[in-house]
Amino acid sequence: MRRETHTVLLVDDQEFTRQLLQNNLTHLKLEARLEKYIWSFQHAHNASLALKLFNMYQPELVFLDIELPDQSGLQLLRRFKEINPDCFVVMVSGVSTLNNVKESISSGASSFVVKPFFGEKILSVLSKFKQHCAKA
Repeated sequence: MRRETHTVLLVDDQEFTRQLLQNNLTHLKLEARLEKYIWSFQHAHNASLALKLFNMYQPELVFLDIELPDQSGLQLLRRFKEINPDCFVVMVSGVSTLNNVKESISSGASSFVVKPFFGEKILSVLSKFKQHCAKA
């Protein structure tokens, strides 16, 4: 089996949330039949670091919080999509208003996850990511 390395950028001001996402992605990749994928994780606690890491590592998968201390995650989403329209960005928020969801999707997000999230939702996102990779 050929192994594929995929860079994953986790952007959230809470270290606990980033670590929880990393743990879920690591444990659920077998269940999502992504065992050939090797995750390379990058963590950012704010938008400015996230943009630097995005430019440096060109991640295929991004989990991006809407509420960041230095900029809206929605603004950052639009910037990411300008740089790489094919990156798979999952918006993460504790505020799942219809407006947030609509704006996220219209700005190019591939999915939306509400905090607190559960393994089932992350597994669903991984399934969409797998389909996205198969098309590329």
